[in-house]
Amino acid sequence: SENTQVDLTRKVSIEFDSNTQRLAWSFKPLENHLEVHPGELTQVVYEIRNNLNPRVIGQAVPSYGPSNAAEHFKKLECFCFQQQTFEAGETRRMPVTFLIDPALPASVNTITLSYTFFEVAGTQPTVAAGKGS
Repeated sequence: SENTQVDLTRKVSIEFDSNTQRLAWSFKPLENHLEVHPGELTQVVYEIRNNLNPRVIGQAVPSYGPSNAAEHFKKLECFCFQQQTFEAGETRRMPVTFLIDPALPASVNTITLSYTFFEVAGTQPTVAAGKGS
């Protein structure tokens, strides 16, 4: 039941930001900024590269500015929904499909979506055999 009306009378500016927490990964959105109508299905693609030799598992965690925009930012598809495994030197482009709920307060004209990729602890294959597993 799609009850999302596209609000053509209004545009919201979405800014995309990315960073990594102690990870030797390149991580960036292919577009830094989009103008969207609330209710309009939109996709943005992030490019991620593992610059290290071992394979690494990471998890992206989103944050929003202003924080009250979070509940109005509806992600239908996102690489942040699950852990991502990157082989050595692997580059991948991964989409985020979202829409802005038309109930977004009128005072919010710009939303910043920021992702931080963290390495998932214990995923480095450097632990000595027989320890930890």
